[in-house]
Amino acid sequence: MQSAQVSDKTVPNMARKKIDTLFSIGAGGVVENTLNKLIHYQLAKYRENTDQINRELERFETHYKMTSSRFYKKFEAGELGDSGDFFEWSGLYENMLLFRKRMELKKM
Repeated sequence: MQSAQVSDKTVPNMARKKIDTLFSIGAGGVVENTLNKLIHYQLAKYRENTDQINRELERFETHYKMTSSRFYKKFEAGELGDSGDFFEWSGLYENMLLFRKRMELKKM
């Protein structure tokens, strides 16, 4: 059996069509409730992840005596070298920024 390739652009269109179909058959309330639960679930997961990342960032901040924000600016400018700790710290900080950005989208 041949599987169809699904692009990132196709998925939202497919989901939109399914949601439109559910609304057209009178299941709008169920759709709204389900989507709200999914959003709250995902936001809770992001908060859980950011809490864990914050604990790990604090370890680096304490050890190197600088904030993650300051570290990241210096690291990106090439001022700190290429220690394994710095790459790990950078990755954690980037993940934190990503989760914050995703949680901000909910507020729109």
